[in-house]
Amino acid sequence: MTGVIAHNEAQRLRSAIEDAIGVPTGSGAAIPGEARDALLRVVEVLESSGGAVVLPADALLSTQQAAELLGVSRMTVVRLIDRGELEAEGGGVHRRISAAELERYRKASVARRRTALRELAQDVAEDTRPDRVISTR
Repeated sequence: MTGVIAHNEAQRLRSAIEDAIGVPTGSGAAIPGEARDALLRVVEVLESSGGAVVLPADALLSTQQAAELLGVSRMTVVRLIDRGELEAEGGGVHRRISAAELERYRKASVARRRTALRELAQDVAEDTRPDRVISTR
């Protein structure tokens, strides 16, 4: 996968961040280290993927914005809210989801998928016939 920025540009950005903060990598400085780590993570994401979204944890998003960030339809987000899988503020037409809640749901969703894949992989063995039906639900 091609990132937004090239590897050599990412290296330059990492160096610029280190110079600007004035804390060398791995020095263990408490306060600037967190900021440095966050900035370096942004560079890493830009280098390895097509983009990044940075939001404050308390930012409120519409159901459409949440759907775009999750890669699902707006109606799916509404159903997730109605089922209690995603917490939202407000009601009716103007529901808002905090960025922190969206990240919590995304992490939980990734964990569920990984667990399901591990369980499925355990059901498939070398001696499994190619025509054998394996239940996924």
